[in-house]
Amino acid sequence: MSIEEKNRKYKILEPFFNKEKKLRDIEKETKISYATLKRWVSQYRNSGEKGLVKKERIDKNTFKKVNDDVLDYLKSLYKDYHNLPVTKLYEKAKSTLNSYNSVISYPTFFRIIDNLDENIKQSSIKSVKKESLYEYAILQKVVPIPFFNNKNKIFYLTIFYNKENYKITNFIFEEEKREFKKLFNFIKESIIIEGSYPKNISLDEKIQGISKSLLRNIFFQTKINFIQEEVDENIVSFLKYIDTDILKEFNRKKPKNIDEISLFIKKYLFINNDGEKKISQNENYQLLYFLTKYKRKVYSGGIRLKNNIYNSPFLKELEGEIVDVYYSEFSNKIVEVYLEKRFIDKVKLIKD
Repeated sequence: MSIEEKNRKYKILEPFFNKEKKLRDIEKETKISYATLKRWVSQYRNSGEKGLVKKERIDKNTFKKVNDDVLDYLKSLYKDYHNLPVTKLYEKAKSTLNSYNSVISYPTFFRIIDNLDENIKQSSIKSVKKESLYEYAILQKVVPIPFFNNKNKIFYLTIFYNKENYKITNFIFEEEKREFKKLFNFIKESIIIEGSYPKNISLDEKIQGISKSLLRNIFFQTKINFIQEEVDENIVSFLKYIDTDILKEFNRKKPKNIDEISLFIKKYLFINNDGEKKISQNENYQLLYFLTKYKRKVYSGGIRLKNNIYNSPFLKELEGEIVDVYYSEFSNKIVEVYLEKRFIDKVKLIKD
């Protein structure tokens, strides 16, 4: 059976290894999920044909003692306390498990929790899975600029776009490549500009600093599902011309600063941020996850944060109160102020 399984999987992947088809094409033909195909490819590259044989779990039969009620309880427990270490979670679960007449060893409990994400995903975002569509995507592209300040420089273009119509909503163009967490403010800003709260966002495989635990935490806090995958060839085909066109634009007159290049890129990408759609207040609150939260006291002159002072007329009524201040390391001109989850104002920087 193992030989048949190995041969079946390799036959499915063979067009990909021969560079005849992409995994997305194979996914459509076979109805096997993209994530599963990627896992098979990784297993084959790491272990050869042996990697394509499914390993039998040593503790396979121990899972039979966990009935549906217990599994539902563990899902609920995990959602509420997913930030706890598994050992602490196990201690919290044991007393309740006794009421279910279920005794689960720590190794079994660990295995269940370790595999629980898939169960939660199946029950929580079933409708999204049927759509088989990631509404938005983030792509990172290297852009070489050979003439900026008389030096050969590498810049990075990051775009946020709609996967249905390839409309580019937002971009950043800068000298340093950002890892995932440093894109948080960009993600929040892009969603607000788009005016539509996403269920799914696809991430370029070249974006660094992505982990399963981080994506899981984002989903619990924001209900946005992120997945890292290959970039759509259609958007790549469009962007491949940008390098040449930047050279043509600035060949005769070299840019004085990076802002001149950014302005050209904005026009080049047809970005227009004058939409009328708005996300709800609750959705906006969920997006605060992508900012850094500080507790600060309101003084007569405003709020002090990061050696800066922020103020607005709305803060005068809150003098002496402790408020939540949401701050972005990459856009410090404005902070968002909340009092007990109630939005107060977007407060401007008045002194640095």
